[in-house]
Amino acid sequence: MPTSSRLVSSIFTALPAFVFFAWFLRSGWIGREYWWQTYMTVLIVLILSSLLFGFAFPTLFQKLRLHHPWLWIFIQGLLAWTLALFVLGLLNLTPLCVGQDNADGNNDFALCNFMTALSGLVYTPPYLFMLVISSLIGHRLLRVKLK
Repeated sequence: MPTSSRLVSSIFTALPAFVFFAWFLRSGWIGREYWWQTYMTVLIVLILSSLLFGFAFPTLFQKLRLHHPWLWIFIQGLLAWTLALFVLGLLNLTPLCVGQDNADGNNDFALCNFMTALSGLVYTPPYLFMLVISSLIGHRLLRVKLK
């Protein structure tokens, strides 16, 4: 597979991550709350893993005889999202969350785990919606490029 096609796959895999990152930066809460470092780290992991998976996996998918670029992009984005949620869970087990003062008391282990699960429940549907749209657009471009 040509490098340019792998770059297109990488860009369309990372597009939803860039949207989430832009929303985060636009929120205006940068540096004001204790959780800012955690979510900034998770979003950077999401962007970098999306770009890496989007560049590395298309060749593997072709070897596995998976000839649908929309499925490549969707699977790559889903793997990146899963990795980001795993990193969020790990970071919320550290002092970045546990023991922080949240204005009505200190966060405990259960609250940090609850916030990890809640983040996954709230943000997964919009991410998947954006990933499907990005996958379909990327599929059209890659189909033209690969023919």
